[in-house]
Amino acid sequence: MFSVVQKTMNEKKTSLAGECAAEAIGTYILILVGDGAVAVDVFTGALGLWGVSMIWGLAVTLAVYAVGAVSGAHLNPAVTVTMTLFRGFAWRKILPYVISQITGAALAAATLWALWGGFWQSKASLLGITIGEPGSQKLAMIFSCYYPNPGIVGTGPAELARMSAGQAFGTEVVLTMFLLLMILALGDERSPGTPMANLAPLFIGLTVAVIVGIGAPLTMDAVNPVRDFGPRLVAWMVGFGPIAFPGPRGNEWWIFIIAPLSGAVLGGIVYDVFIRRYLPRGQA
Repeated sequence: MFSVVQKTMNEKKTSLAGECAAEAIGTYILILVGDGAVAVDVFTGALGLWGVSMIWGLAVTLAVYAVGAVSGAHLNPAVTVTMTLFRGFAWRKILPYVISQITGAALAAATLWALWGGFWQSKASLLGITIGEPGSQKLAMIFSCYYPNPGIVGTGPAELARMSAGQAFGTEVVLTMFLLLMILALGDERSPGTPMANLAPLFIGLTVAVIVGIGAPLTMDAVNPVRDFGPRLVAWMVGFGPIAFPGPRGNEWWIFIIAPLSGAVLGGIVYDVFIRRYLPRGQA
């Protein structure tokens, strides 16, 4: 999710196929661990918001350390697009990277569906819901995002009315802007405050933990189009139907694509215009 390791990439010759494989593997790790934490909390209630937030942060850190030296560990189309627009990442690599990220995310979601195979129907019965029917986003949230959070706020008409599509869109824009601002800051070699000894992935993970902690009740903080889209496709295929795609409101699937991309570009603009331009150029 972060290209402070891009320098290592540039120093070591890698093929596009290798980079795409790394993106798929890294995104698989990210979703397996992150959505795995959501699964644990949905099925057992053992983690809570704090626990899920911290595990999501660790998911990012582990994924970046695992594949960053090969692909730059974007693991997120919003990062890929921002690095293309603001940091010279090759345009021709955008589509292969995004396809690889979707593939990794979908495979991780399918893995979680299989690992928790004996829990889905029993939990649905306990909640008094039918998979694929209204209210079953309380289980589908293991895979994809909804607003407001169905597990924390609820799924009834009164609960849904607490948050509009515009509010959800704005929340995702702000959270993704913050994420990309921090990614760019922590990867900027011109900044005297850049973490040394390859600690930047740890700080990116902490940033994600903060984002999950403050955004989970609102939109479940996608801040990553494939974190939502890949698992959403799997949820649709395994029986959640319209609850997964297009979502109970009919707009979830595109809000969690367009809003993070918009927020990421805004984050790039904010960082370059208001921060980077004032950094000492001699350290570039």
